Amino acid sequence: MRKTARFRNDHRTAIAMNLEPNTPEPAHESIDTRCVRPDRVTEPTTRPLVPGIEWSVVYEFRDLDHVDAVYGGTEAGYVYARDGHPGAARLGAQIAALEAAEAAMATSSGMAAEAALFLGLLRQGDHITLGKGLYGRTQVLVAQDLARFGVDHSIFDPCDPDTWTDGVTLATKLCFVETITNPLVRVPDLPRLAEFCQSRGVALAVDNTFAPLIARPIAMGAAYVTHSVTKMIAGHSDATIGALAGSVEAIAAIRPAVSSFGMTANPFECALALRGMATLPLRFRKACENAQVLAEFLELHSQVDRVHYPGLKSHVDYRIASQILEGGFGTIMTIDLGSREAANRFIRRLQGRIPFAPSLGDVMTTLSHPVTTSHRGLTEAQRLALGITPGLVRLSIGIEDAADLRADFEMALGV
Repeated sequence: MRKTARFRNDHRTAIAMNLEPNTPEPAHESIDTRCVRPDRVTEPTTRPLVPGIEWSVVYEFRDLDHVDAVYGGTEAGYVYARDGHPGAARLGAQIAALEAAEAAMATSSGMAAEAALFLGLLRQGDHITLGKGLYGRTQVLVAQDLARFGVDHSIFDPCDPDTWTDGVTLATKLCFVETITNPLVRVPDLPRLAEFCQSRGVALAVDNTFAPLIARPIAMGAAYVTHSVTKMIAGHSDATIGALAGSVEAIAAIRPAVSSFGMTANPFECALALRGMATLPLRFRKACENAQVLAEFLELHSQVDRVHYPGLKSHVDYRIASQILEGGFGTIMTIDLGSREAANRFIRRLQGRIPFAPSLGDVMTTLSHPVTTSHRGLTEAQRLALGITPGLVRLSIGIEDAADLRADFEMALGV
Protein backbone atom coordinates (compact mmCIF):
# COMPACT_ATOMS: atom_id res chain seq x y z
CA MET A 1 0.00 0.00 0.00
CA ARG A 2 1.27 3.47 -0.85
CA LYS A 3 2.43 5.43 2.21
CA THR A 4 1.03 8.78 1.11
CA ALA A 5 -2.53 9.71 1.91
CA ARG A 6 -4.85 8.94 -0.92
CA PHE A 7 -8.42 9.92 -1.62
CA ARG A 8 -11.31 7.52 -1.72
CA ASN A 9 -12.77 9.06 -4.84
CA ASP A 10 -12.40 12.10 -6.99
CA HIS A 11 -14.92 14.96 -6.87
CA ARG A 12 -17.03 13.84 -9.81
CA THR A 13 -17.24 10.23 -8.64
CA ALA A 14 -18.18 11.37 -5.15
CA ILE A 15 -21.04 13.52 -6.43
CA ALA A 16 -22.28 10.70 -8.65
CA MET A 17 -22.27 8.35 -5.64
CA ASN A 18 -23.80 10.98 -3.32
CA LEU A 19 -20.74 10.84 -1.07
CA GLU A 20 -18.79 13.61 0.57
CA PRO A 21 -16.07 14.50 -1.98
CA ASN A 22 -12.34 14.46 -1.35
CA THR A 23 -12.53 12.78 2.04
CA PRO A 24 -8.99 11.70 2.83
CA GLU A 25 -8.35 8.12 3.85
CA PRO A 26 -5.53 7.85 6.41
CA ALA A 27 -2.64 5.76 5.14
CA HIS A 28 -2.71 3.59 8.24
CA GLU A 29 -6.43 2.70 7.97
CA SER A 30 -6.79 -1.01 7.21
CA ILE A 31 -9.52 -2.72 5.25
CA ASP A 32 -10.90 -4.08 8.54
CA THR A 33 -11.42 -0.54 9.81
CA ARG A 34 -12.94 0.57 6.50
CA CYS A 35 -15.58 -2.18 6.84
CA VAL A 36 -16.93 -0.66 10.04
CA ARG A 37 -16.54 2.99 9.07
CA PRO A 38 -18.80 3.49 6.04
CA ASP A 39 -18.63 6.55 3.84
CA ARG A 40 -20.75 9.47 4.97
CA VAL A 41 -23.61 10.14 2.57
CA THR A 42 -24.50 13.78 1.94
CA GLU A 43 -28.02 14.89 2.74
CA PRO A 44 -30.16 14.85 -0.43
CA THR A 45 -32.21 17.85 -1.52
CA THR A 46 -35.20 15.54 -2.14
CA ARG A 47 -37.32 13.70 0.40
CA PRO A 48 -38.63 10.13 0.13
CA LEU A 49 -42.37 9.97 -0.47
CA VAL A 50 -42.60 7.17 2.09
CA PRO A 51 -40.58 7.82 5.27
CA GLY A 52 -37.80 5.31 5.70
CA ILE A 53 -37.44 2.86 8.57
CA GLU A 54 -34.61 4.08 10.77
CA TRP A 55 -33.20 1.00 12.45
CA SER A 56 -30.59 2.63 14.62
CA VAL A 57 -30.78 1.88 18.34
CA VAL A 58 -28.49 4.75 19.29
CA TYR A 59 -27.81 8.24 17.92
CA GLU A 60 -24.54 10.12 17.46
CA PHE A 61 -23.73 13.51 19.04
CA ARG A 62 -21.33 16.22 17.85
CA ASP A 63 -19.88 16.99 21.26
CA LEU A 64 -20.77 17.47 24.93
CA ASP A 65 -22.63 20.72 24.28
CA HIS A 66 -24.84 18.87 21.80
CA VAL A 67 -25.63 16.21 24.42
CA ASP A 68 -26.69 18.89 26.87
CA ALA A 69 -28.84 20.63 24.24
CA VAL A 70 -30.71 17.46 23.27
CA TYR A 71 -31.31 16.34 26.85
CA GLY A 72 -32.31 19.88 27.77
CA GLY A 73 -34.77 20.14 24.90
CA THR A 74 -33.21 23.16 23.23
CA GLU A 75 -32.27 21.03 20.20
CA ALA A 76 -34.31 18.26 18.65
CA GLY A 77 -32.73 14.83 18.63
CA TYR A 78 -32.86 11.23 19.75
CA VAL A 79 -30.58 9.40 22.15
CA TYR A 80 -31.63 5.77 22.49
CA ALA A 81 -34.46 3.97 20.70
CA ARG A 82 -36.10 2.83 23.93
CA ASP A 83 -36.63 6.52 24.75
CA GLY A 84 -37.92 7.36 21.28
CA HIS A 85 -37.12 7.25 17.58
CA PRO A 86 -38.44 8.85 14.37
CA GLY A 87 -40.91 6.06 13.57
CA ALA A 88 -42.51 6.25 17.01
CA ALA A 89 -42.69 10.03 16.77
CA ARG A 90 -44.41 9.88 13.37
CA LEU A 91 -46.94 7.30 14.55
CA GLY A 92 -47.58 9.23 17.75
CA ALA A 93 -48.37 12.35 15.73
CA GLN A 94 -50.78 10.40 13.51
CA ILE A 95 -52.57 8.85 16.49
CA ALA A 96 -52.87 12.27 18.13
CA ALA A 97 -54.46 13.64 14.96
CA LEU A 98 -56.81 10.65 14.73
CA GLU A 99 -57.98 11.17 18.31
CA ALA A 100 -57.98 14.99 18.31
CA ALA A 101 -55.46 14.81 21.15
CA GLU A 102 -52.56 17.14 21.92
CA ALA A 103 -50.02 14.31 21.98
CA ALA A 104 -49.66 10.54 21.75
CA MET A 105 -46.97 7.90 22.04
CA ALA A 106 -46.52 4.51 20.39
CA THR A 107 -46.08 1.48 22.63
CA SER A 108 -45.07 -2.11 22.06
CA SER A 109 -48.68 -3.37 22.30
CA GLY A 110 -52.15 -2.31 23.31
CA MET A 111 -51.59 -3.82 26.75
CA ALA A 112 -48.34 -1.84 26.98
CA ALA A 113 -50.34 1.34 26.38
CA GLU A 114 -52.64 0.45 29.27
CA ALA A 115 -49.73 -0.58 31.49
CA ALA A 116 -47.95 2.69 30.67
CA LEU A 117 -51.04 4.65 31.69
CA PHE A 118 -51.42 2.76 34.96
CA LEU A 119 -47.72 2.65 35.90
CA GLY A 120 -47.11 6.24 34.88
CA LEU A 121 -50.15 7.67 36.63
CA LEU A 122 -50.90 5.53 39.69
CA ARG A 123 -49.00 5.18 42.96
CA GLN A 124 -49.22 2.89 45.97
CA GLY A 125 -52.46 3.55 47.79
CA ASP A 126 -54.28 4.86 44.71
CA HIS A 127 -57.52 3.38 43.46
CA ILE A 128 -58.81 2.71 39.94
CA THR A 129 -62.39 1.96 38.94
CA LEU A 130 -62.94 -0.34 35.96
CA GLY A 131 -65.89 -0.64 33.64
CA LYS A 132 -67.66 -3.98 33.74
CA GLY A 133 -66.94 -6.14 30.73
CA LEU A 134 -63.42 -4.95 29.94
CA TYR A 135 -61.03 -7.05 27.89
CA GLY A 136 -60.01 -10.03 30.03
CA ARG A 137 -56.28 -9.28 30.06
CA THR A 138 -56.97 -5.72 31.22
CA GLN A 139 -58.85 -7.11 34.20
CA VAL A 140 -55.97 -9.47 34.98
CA LEU A 141 -53.46 -6.62 34.73
CA VAL A 142 -55.35 -4.54 37.27
CA ALA A 143 -56.59 -7.26 39.63
CA GLN A 144 -53.32 -9.19 39.83
CA ASP A 145 -50.35 -7.11 38.71
CA LEU A 146 -51.36 -3.63 39.87
CA ALA A 147 -52.49 -5.12 43.17
CA ARG A 148 -48.88 -6.16 43.83
CA PHE A 149 -47.92 -2.48 43.65
CA GLY A 150 -50.56 -1.53 46.20
CA VAL A 151 -53.16 -0.19 43.74
CA ASP A 152 -56.74 -1.12 44.61
CA HIS A 153 -59.66 -1.33 42.21
CA SER A 154 -63.42 -1.69 41.99
CA ILE A 155 -65.86 -2.63 39.22
CA PHE A 156 -68.86 -0.63 38.02
CA ASP A 157 -71.26 -0.83 35.09
CA PRO A 158 -70.41 2.02 32.68
CA CYS A 159 -73.78 1.56 30.98
CA ASP A 160 -75.73 2.00 34.24
CA PRO A 161 -75.37 5.51 35.72
CA ASP A 162 -76.80 4.25 39.02
CA THR A 163 -73.58 2.27 39.59
CA TRP A 164 -71.12 5.05 38.78
CA THR A 165 -70.67 6.05 42.40
CA ASP A 166 -70.04 2.43 43.44
CA GLY A 167 -66.53 2.08 44.78
CA VAL A 168 -65.41 5.66 44.04
CA THR A 169 -63.30 6.84 46.98
CA LEU A 170 -61.06 9.75 47.84
CA ALA A 171 -58.19 7.59 46.55
CA THR A 172 -59.73 7.06 43.11
CA LYS A 173 -57.44 8.56 40.46
CA LEU A 174 -58.59 6.87 37.27
CA CYS A 175 -61.70 5.43 35.64
CA PHE A 176 -61.02 3.05 32.74
CA VAL A 177 -63.69 1.95 30.23
CA GLU A 178 -64.06 0.93 26.58
CA THR A 179 -65.95 2.82 23.88
CA ILE A 180 -67.44 -0.50 22.80
CA THR A 181 -66.95 -3.36 25.25
CA ASN A 182 -65.48 -6.74 24.48
CA PRO A 183 -67.15 -9.09 23.68
CA LEU A 184 -70.79 -7.99 24.25
CA VAL A 185 -70.31 -4.63 22.46
CA ARG A 186 -71.99 -2.48 25.10
CA VAL A 187 -71.74 1.30 24.53
CA PRO A 188 -71.57 3.60 27.58
CA ASP A 189 -72.69 7.22 27.52
CA LEU A 190 -69.17 8.66 27.41
CA PRO A 191 -70.03 12.38 27.55
CA ARG A 192 -72.17 11.84 30.64
CA LEU A 193 -69.58 9.56 32.24
CA ALA A 194 -66.83 12.10 31.54
CA GLU A 195 -68.89 14.81 33.22
CA PHE A 196 -69.37 12.57 36.25
CA CYS A 197 -65.64 11.79 36.46
CA GLN A 198 -64.72 15.46 36.23
CA SER A 199 -67.12 16.27 39.06
CA ARG A 200 -65.27 13.74 41.23
CA GLY A 201 -61.77 14.80 40.20
CA VAL A 202 -61.17 11.44 38.49
CA ALA A 203 -59.42 11.12 35.12
CA LEU A 204 -61.38 9.16 32.51
CA ALA A 205 -59.41 6.84 30.23
CA VAL A 206 -61.07 5.11 27.27
CA ASP A 207 -59.89 2.15 25.23
CA ASN A 208 -61.02 3.17 21.74
CA THR A 209 -59.69 0.10 19.92
CA PHE A 210 -63.12 -0.92 18.58
CA ALA A 211 -64.11 2.56 17.42
CA PRO A 212 -61.43 4.52 15.55
CA LEU A 213 -62.96 7.16 13.26
CA ILE A 214 -66.48 6.70 14.63
CA ALA A 215 -65.77 7.95 18.19
CA ARG A 216 -63.43 10.55 19.68
CA PRO A 217 -63.50 10.12 23.47
CA ILE A 218 -61.21 13.08 24.18
CA ALA A 219 -63.69 15.39 22.46
CA MET A 220 -66.33 13.89 24.76
CA GLY A 221 -64.33 14.76 27.88
CA ALA A 222 -61.95 11.82 28.37
CA ALA A 223 -58.41 12.59 29.55
CA TYR A 224 -56.72 9.59 27.92
CA VAL A 225 -57.32 7.24 25.01
CA THR A 226 -55.60 3.90 24.46
CA HIS A 227 -55.49 1.77 21.33
CA SER A 228 -54.42 -1.70 20.45
CA VAL A 229 -53.07 -0.40 17.14
CA THR A 230 -52.53 -4.06 16.24
CA LYS A 231 -56.24 -4.24 15.49
CA MET A 232 -58.20 -1.81 13.32
CA ILE A 233 -55.51 0.81 12.73
CA ALA A 234 -52.68 -1.45 11.52
CA GLY A 235 -55.33 -3.73 10.11
CA HIS A 236 -53.40 -6.68 8.67
CA SER A 237 -52.51 -8.89 11.67
CA ASP A 238 -48.82 -8.33 11.06
CA ALA A 239 -47.84 -5.75 13.69
CA THR A 240 -48.07 -5.90 17.49
CA ILE A 241 -48.29 -2.28 18.64
CA GLY A 242 -50.30 0.11 20.81
CA ALA A 243 -50.78 3.81 21.52
CA LEU A 244 -51.68 6.18 24.33
CA ALA A 245 -53.04 9.68 23.68
CA GLY A 246 -53.73 12.65 25.94
CA SER A 247 -52.54 16.14 26.75
CA VAL A 248 -48.93 17.19 26.16
CA GLU A 249 -48.30 17.38 29.92
CA ALA A 250 -49.91 13.99 30.62
CA ILE A 251 -48.01 12.14 27.91
CA ALA A 252 -44.73 13.79 28.98
CA ALA A 253 -45.33 12.64 32.57
CA ILE A 254 -46.00 9.04 31.50
CA ARG A 255 -43.19 8.77 28.94
CA PRO A 256 -40.45 7.96 31.53
CA ALA A 257 -42.38 4.86 32.61
CA VAL A 258 -42.54 3.71 28.98
CA SER A 259 -38.76 3.99 28.78
CA SER A 260 -38.07 2.42 32.18
CA PHE A 261 -40.31 -0.59 31.56
CA GLY A 262 -39.14 -0.96 27.93
CA MET A 263 -42.55 -0.47 26.32
CA THR A 264 -41.60 1.67 23.31
CA ALA A 265 -42.74 0.37 19.92
CA ASN A 266 -39.99 -0.69 17.53
CA PRO A 267 -39.34 1.03 14.17
CA PHE A 268 -40.60 -1.78 11.95
CA GLU A 269 -43.94 -2.14 13.77
CA CYS A 270 -44.38 1.65 13.62
CA ALA A 271 -43.84 1.60 9.86
CA LEU A 272 -46.41 -1.17 9.41
CA ALA A 273 -48.92 0.71 11.55
CA LEU A 274 -48.39 3.93 9.58
CA ARG A 275 -48.92 2.03 6.33
CA GLY A 276 -52.12 0.54 7.71
CA MET A 277 -53.43 3.86 8.95
CA ALA A 278 -53.36 5.27 5.43
CA THR A 279 -56.17 2.89 4.40
CA LEU A 280 -58.02 2.87 7.75
CA PRO A 281 -60.94 5.02 6.52
CA LEU A 282 -61.54 2.78 3.51
CA ARG A 283 -61.17 -0.49 5.40
CA PHE A 284 -63.07 0.47 8.51
CA ARG A 285 -66.08 2.01 6.78
CA LYS A 286 -66.46 -0.95 4.43
CA ALA A 287 -66.23 -3.37 7.35
CA CYS A 288 -68.81 -1.35 9.31
CA GLU A 289 -71.20 -1.55 6.36
CA ASN A 290 -70.66 -5.32 6.13
CA ALA A 291 -71.19 -5.74 9.87
CA GLN A 292 -74.54 -3.92 9.78
CA VAL A 293 -75.81 -6.07 6.90
CA LEU A 294 -74.67 -9.32 8.51
CA ALA A 295 -75.99 -8.42 11.96
CA GLU A 296 -79.45 -7.82 10.50
CA PHE A 297 -79.28 -11.15 8.67
CA LEU A 298 -78.04 -13.16 11.66
CA GLU A 299 -80.59 -11.63 14.01
CA LEU A 300 -83.36 -13.28 11.99
CA HIS A 301 -81.65 -16.68 11.65
CA SER A 302 -83.39 -19.54 13.45
CA GLN A 303 -80.11 -21.09 14.64
CA VAL A 304 -78.90 -17.90 16.35
CA ASP A 305 -80.24 -17.26 19.84
CA ARG A 306 -79.10 -13.64 19.96
CA VAL A 307 -76.95 -11.09 18.11
CA HIS A 308 -75.06 -8.43 20.04
CA TYR A 309 -74.38 -5.44 17.75
CA PRO A 310 -74.96 -1.77 18.63
CA GLY A 311 -76.30 -1.01 15.16
CA LEU A 312 -79.37 -3.18 15.78
CA LYS A 313 -82.47 -1.47 17.20
CA SER A 314 -82.84 -4.47 19.51
CA HIS A 315 -79.48 -3.72 21.15
CA VAL A 316 -79.83 -2.34 24.66
CA ASP A 317 -77.49 0.58 23.88
CA TYR A 318 -78.77 1.41 20.40
CA ARG A 319 -79.97 4.87 21.40
CA ILE A 320 -76.68 5.85 23.05
CA ALA A 321 -74.66 4.30 20.21
CA SER A 322 -76.64 6.33 17.67
CA GLN A 323 -75.80 9.51 19.58
CA ILE A 324 -72.04 9.06 20.19
CA LEU A 325 -70.93 6.93 17.22
CA GLU A 326 -70.69 8.65 13.85
CA GLY A 327 -70.46 6.90 10.50
CA GLY A 328 -71.08 3.35 11.66
CA PHE A 329 -71.42 1.05 14.65
CA GLY A 330 -68.13 -0.80 14.46
CA THR A 331 -66.93 -4.04 12.94
CA ILE A 332 -67.40 -6.37 15.91
CA MET A 333 -70.47 -8.41 16.74
CA THR A 334 -71.08 -11.38 19.01
CA ILE A 335 -73.59 -14.12 18.34
CA ASP A 336 -74.97 -16.55 20.91
CA LEU A 337 -75.45 -20.03 19.50
CA GLY A 338 -76.73 -21.49 22.77
CA SER A 339 -74.01 -23.96 23.70
CA ARG A 340 -70.34 -24.80 23.36
CA GLU A 341 -71.26 -27.68 21.06
CA ALA A 342 -73.15 -25.41 18.68
CA ALA A 343 -70.32 -22.87 18.73
CA ASN A 344 -67.76 -25.59 18.02
CA ARG A 345 -69.82 -26.94 15.11
CA PHE A 346 -70.13 -23.43 13.65
CA ILE A 347 -66.39 -22.85 13.95
CA ARG A 348 -65.48 -26.20 12.41
CA ARG A 349 -67.78 -25.72 9.42
CA LEU A 350 -66.13 -22.37 8.64
CA GLN A 351 -62.61 -23.82 8.50
CA GLY A 352 -60.99 -22.76 5.23
CA ARG A 353 -63.44 -19.87 4.92
CA ILE A 354 -63.37 -17.77 8.10
CA PRO A 355 -60.41 -18.43 10.41
CA PHE A 356 -60.76 -19.10 14.12
CA ALA A 357 -58.11 -16.55 15.14
CA PRO A 358 -58.24 -14.96 18.63
CA SER A 359 -57.70 -11.36 17.57
CA LEU A 360 -59.65 -8.85 15.51
CA GLY A 361 -59.44 -5.92 13.11
CA ASP A 362 -57.96 -7.74 10.11
CA VAL A 363 -59.02 -6.96 6.55
CA MET A 364 -60.30 -10.54 6.52
CA THR A 365 -63.23 -11.65 8.64
CA THR A 366 -62.16 -13.76 11.61
CA LEU A 367 -63.93 -15.29 14.58
CA SER A 368 -63.07 -16.01 18.18
CA HIS A 369 -64.53 -17.79 21.19
CA PRO A 370 -64.30 -15.52 24.27
CA VAL A 371 -64.63 -18.28 26.88
CA THR A 372 -61.59 -20.16 25.58
CA THR A 373 -59.50 -17.20 24.39
CA SER A 374 -59.84 -13.53 25.43
CA HIS A 375 -61.58 -14.24 28.76
CA ARG A 376 -59.94 -17.55 29.53
CA GLY A 377 -58.13 -15.99 32.52
CA LEU A 378 -61.43 -15.34 34.33
CA THR A 379 -63.26 -17.88 36.45
CA GLU A 380 -66.47 -19.41 35.16
CA ALA A 381 -68.44 -17.42 37.73
CA GLN A 382 -66.77 -14.18 36.61
CA ARG A 383 -67.54 -14.91 32.96
CA LEU A 384 -71.16 -15.75 33.66
CA ALA A 385 -71.53 -12.55 35.69
CA LEU A 386 -70.42 -10.66 32.58
CA GLY A 387 -72.84 -12.57 30.34
CA ILE A 388 -70.05 -14.47 28.60
CA THR A 389 -71.42 -17.94 27.97
CA PRO A 390 -69.91 -20.99 26.19
CA GLY A 391 -72.14 -20.43 23.15
CA LEU A 392 -70.81 -16.95 22.36
CA VAL A 393 -68.80 -16.48 19.15
CA ARG A 394 -67.24 -13.08 18.45
CA LEU A 395 -67.06 -12.04 14.80
CA SER A 396 -64.61 -9.45 13.51
CA ILE A 397 -66.03 -8.47 10.15
CA GLY A 398 -63.66 -7.67 7.29
CA ILE A 399 -63.91 -6.10 3.86
CA GLU A 400 -64.99 -9.12 1.81
CA ASP A 401 -68.15 -9.04 -0.27
CA ALA A 402 -71.08 -9.10 2.15
CA ALA A 403 -72.96 -11.65 0.00
CA ASP A 404 -70.07 -14.09 0.24
CA LEU A 405 -69.93 -13.70 4.02
CA ARG A 406 -73.66 -14.27 4.28
CA ALA A 407 -73.31 -17.46 2.25
CA ASP A 408 -70.53 -18.65 4.55
CA PHE A 409 -72.68 -18.08 7.64
CA GLU A 410 -75.74 -19.74 6.05
CA MET A 411 -73.63 -22.81 5.34
CA ALA A 412 -72.15 -22.93 8.85
CA LEU A 413 -75.55 -22.50 10.54
CA GLY A 414 -77.30 -25.12 8.45
CA VAL A 415 -78.95 -27.94 10.36
